[in-house]
Amino acid sequence: MEILSMMEELRKKLLTLKSADEKTINQLEFFFNRVHFKRNGIIYTSGYSASMLYYISRGLLKGVVSDDEEEHCLWFIDCGFIIPGNGFLTGTKTVESIEVLANTTGYSLNLVRADTVARNNPQMYRMLLEIYEESWLEGRKREIMLRKQTASDRYSYFVKNFPSLWRRLTLEQQAEYLHIGRKYFYNIKK
Repeated sequence: MEILSMMEELRKKLLTLKSADEKTINQLEFFFNRVHFKRNGIIYTSGYSASMLYYISRGLLKGVVSDDEEEHCLWFIDCGFIIPGNGFLTGTKTVESIEVLANTTGYSLNLVRADTVARNNPQMYRMLLEIYEESWLEGRKREIMLRKQTASDRYSYFVKNFPSLWRRLTLEQQAEYLHIGRKYFYNIKK
């Protein structure tokens, strides 16, 4: 029963796309595979995972990018699509991983396989492009948040625009996401 309701969640999300039609949704559903990630796991987005599009039904994940010296939190998500962190289409490589912060369920779509089918189905390409666009617009909201002049403005923006994450993330995770030192973050919260 739970599997059915999760697939219904995915279907509802696909139906919100302006480019969606019933035939293409049915085709896409066939290519999505159910996934479950256990808390404290890591999903690497290089190699196999680089060509996967994920839809998260329930859970909590964190995107992290690394350079030679440190790690940077890029995003948190508890529901919705995650597009590949590496350049699936461009071949651009980054050192990005996805950390599983809570048991997480959802679906994965192998984009290489979907691409083979979509070559004869422009509507499917439009839907996938719309998913990428929505993810880009979500990322834009995060960029706006991080460009706020003051830490308290970033926090206010976060509470208003990401209420689900605000309720789910620990204070330490919120501070990391907002790029605010922990001591200063606690002063804002007071």
